[in-house]
Amino acid sequence: TTLLQEGYDEFLVTGDVYRRDEIDSSHYPIFHQMEGVKMFTPEELSGASTPEERLKIVEQDLKHGLEGMAKELFGDVEMRWVDAYF
Repeated sequence: TTLLQEGYDEFLVTGDVYRRDEIDSSHYPIFHQMEGVKMFTPEELSGASTPEERLKIVEQDLKHGLEGMAKELFGDVEMRWVDAYF
């Protein structure tokens, strides 16, 4: 909430995560996690009249931002999106 109170409307937060999982050949219980926040203005969503259309605008913005960050970090690499949930 501090960042929002300071007037930021989009930002990333990174941190270390520690779990009580057992270490094995494919799992390690310590990793980094990143979360992002972006507040949309009514004007940014004005082209959408339904919740589904607003969701599509937000989804496209998220994908564009993540692809841009990946391109900046790793260069011009192949990217793809997989619709999967876990």
